[in-house]
Amino acid sequence: MATGTGKTRTAIAIADLLINANWIKRVLFLADRNNLVTQAKRAFTRHLPNVTTVNLTKEKDIDGANIVFSTYPTMMNAIDKIDGQSRKFGSGYFDLIIIDEAHCSVYKKYRYLFDHFDALLLGLTATPRDEVNRDTYQIFDLEQGNPTFNTVRLRAESR
Repeated sequence: MATGTGKTRTAIAIADLLINANWIKRVLFLADRNNLVTQAKRAFTRHLPNVTTVNLTKEKDIDGANIVFSTYPTMMNAIDKIDGQSRKFGSGYFDLIIIDEAHCSVYKKYRYLFDHFDALLLGLTATPRDEVNRDTYQIFDLEQGNPTFNTVRLRAESR
């Protein structure tokens, strides 16, 4: 979607629909910059006042949160932490991962996040990439050069 056409608002509507249909319980919203995380959390809170949100870059208590907002580095550090006997964020912790500015996040080191979680993926970008090691089409199992309707997929289907 082009810049300014409502990517965040679309993500909010999709999350709301899937939560209300009981298809998902927990959402991870990833962005590459703190200001995008803060901006997205504010928008989700405004449009979904009955959903509990947490900004992992500022808050560490995620208990009861339906939507967790984070930067990539913060989440990379968080998935390696052990809480008691198990990981705080196991592979099935999130049901939906929303990737803001997906063209910025497809480097090999962040790809681990998408592979770690067994969740639906929703990639948001105005500028898809098809470069080596930065291919948004490949990550979201899309036809090369066709970034349209297939941005959400089941991870299990791609295995």
